[in-house]
Amino acid sequence: MTRFLLRVVLVAYALAFLIPTVAGITFKGDWLAAFSSSLVFTTVFTAIEWLLGVLVFGINVGTLGIGMIITSGLKFVVNLLAPSAALYGTAKLMPQFIRLEDFTPSLFAAGLLLGGLLFATANAKSKK
Repeated sequence: MTRFLLRVVLVAYALAFLIPTVAGITFKGDWLAAFSSSLVFTTVFTAIEWLLGVLVFGINVGTLGIGMIITSGLKFVVNLLAPSAALYGTAKLMPQFIRLEDFTPSLFAAGLLLGGLLFATANAKSKK
């Protein structure tokens, strides 16, 4: 629970101060708006991680472990794109706070920035 709250606080800081420096993304609001947007972003990101884990587990069990060759590359690519997808979903759910003007380069750059924050707060066993 404390790790989740740490993620929410770090993402709120990033949404309020770091993400607006990326061209094409604007944030409007106070600290409460940043915290609520961060809560939505972290929840969406956690749901994406959970769905990916279920999908990879199902493929690995269904192919008796041989699918791990495919899922390891798939998991790497999805982990790079998941923060961007979560930020896009947050912007669609809360357009009064986060506005995306350009989809591809700015969203991917912001996703990499947020992904770095989320990776820094991940469990030690999930980093392996």
